[in-house]
Amino acid sequence: MKIINKLICTLLLASGCVQAQTTVTGKVVNYKNKAVSGAELYLDSTATQVTTNKVGEYTLIVPENVKTLRVHSKKYGWLSSAYAKETKMNFMYLDTAPVTDKSITPPNGLKPGKDKTTVTFRTIYDMMRGRIAGVIVQQDNTIIIRGINSIRNNTEPLFIVDGNVVSSIDFIVPNEVLSINVLKDAEASIYGSRGSSGVIVIKLKK
Repeated sequence: MKIINKLICTLLLASGCVQAQTTVTGKVVNYKNKAVSGAELYLDSTATQVTTNKVGEYTLIVPENVKTLRVHSKKYGWLSSAYAKETKMNFMYLDTAPVTDKSITPPNGLKPGKDKTTVTFRTIYDMMRGRIAGVIVQQDNTIIIRGINSIRNNTEPLFIVDGNVVSSIDFIVPNEVLSINVLKDAEASIYGSRGSSGVIVIKLKK
């Protein structure tokens, strides 16, 4: 009887683990809708052992706490998409030219037009998350600048969009962004006390 009870408990635990994960399938293609083979799959910023096969298809086990799926191809660069418990996710590279395999984290900012990657984003926060050195974008989209917010009660930085102070950047469409720069310490002093928690300067395409 004890053995049976143990087996039941084991099965229940295993069932709970399975429910906490989702099997995601999909395909990765280039701008000509041709399969991209050998592309690596990432869960948030963590590499997996999963790569696309010869026809660009993949199967991936995704834990429930994952927020973003990323794909990296040595030939085409990066793609990224927010994950909302889908069971099928396809990726397409829209750039017509192959890219070099460079870092996606510039030293203090982001210039999508010059960044040698191909990435798609749903929100401005997805665009910034993990791509700007020294900046942390939390899951609730709170932005923290390392070395500043940590000693100032996690106050959000000042946002400047096209020269204007804004209270939120929720309205920004990622493909309209020309550049993002982060200012802190002496660089942010020109904004006075408002810049004491750092400044994020965003320029939009005209």
